[in-house]
Amino acid sequence: MMGRPDLSTFQALMILSYYPTLLVNYAIALIVGMGVKKVTILLDSYHDWYSDLWRRAMLQFLFGVVVVSILSFFLVWIYFFAFGQDLTDSGYLDYELPFSIALITILNFYYVAYYFYMHPRSEHEIMPADKQEVQMDMVPFTYQMESPIEVTTPVEKVESITNSELETNNGYAENTMLNHKAKEAEQKKEPKEILIVDTPLRSIPIKLKDVVIFFIYNKTLFIATKGIKNLGDCYQYSGTLSELMEYLDERDFFRINRQCIVNFKMIDAFENTTDKGLRLLFKSEYMKLDDMKTEVFVKTCMVSGDRVASFKDWMNR
Repeated sequence: MMGRPDLSTFQALMILSYYPTLLVNYAIALIVGMGVKKVTILLDSYHDWYSDLWRRAMLQFLFGVVVVSILSFFLVWIYFFAFGQDLTDSGYLDYELPFSIALITILNFYYVAYYFYMHPRSEHEIMPADKQEVQMDMVPFTYQMESPIEVTTPVEKVESITNSELETNNGYAENTMLNHKAKEAEQKKEPKEILIVDTPLRSIPIKLKDVVIFFIYNKTLFIATKGIKNLGDCYQYSGTLSELMEYLDERDFFRINRQCIVNFKMIDAFENTTDKGLRLLFKSEYMKLDDMKTEVFVKTCMVSGDRVASFKDWMNR
């Protein structure tokens, strides 16, 4: 209706031929909108806004605005060609085309704002991948060489130690070991049933029995629960996988690699791979990530070779 002041919207609704035109234009707008969405999801997989800002902005403008605008123009040209109309005489280049480009640009800005809202950046939530792996997997170990001790006790004096004294020393060693194990048992935290996830707007309690996997993607720790369909439906957690394992029941959850913890109840099957690892197959009714590349998700859910034996023992219960 743009550029036609002589014809109001109400008058157009009284014309039957207006409805097929409206339907075709709606289909074109839907294709263009889906094009912007697909371009954005594809770029999200390869170029992060935080680590590659300028290149990502350039690619978003090139493919999300320029290429999609060309696609919109091409679809409209096909529409005019099919109905035998002249595109230049219709006023499309003067009215509809600039307006369409403006709407496509606004839609791109919407997806950019949505990305920053869903992936907030803070020093305690997002850290470089190498530092995160060190925090999760490396245990600091130091060894200090003591100065040599001079032996001044004669050998025959050592041989004079009675059996009762030996039994006393052995009892002391056993008590020390038992006390050490008792302290470790006290330090281990009790498994939780509920995990609190904090978001910018509210705090959400999640039942751990409903969690399918915990996994790291784009330097962010995600929690996937039963029935989710998209990565955007997952919860983001500010802790680390090592911290989570302190609260999880080890009979129900297993850390298969540096990036993933899985729930026993969600595993449908597993199979061997060429790199001595295992590929996990989850029950289809529990989880499906449509907006995450299949090869990336499969790699995330691989049991690393050094954990295959312990994983099979964990499964064989």
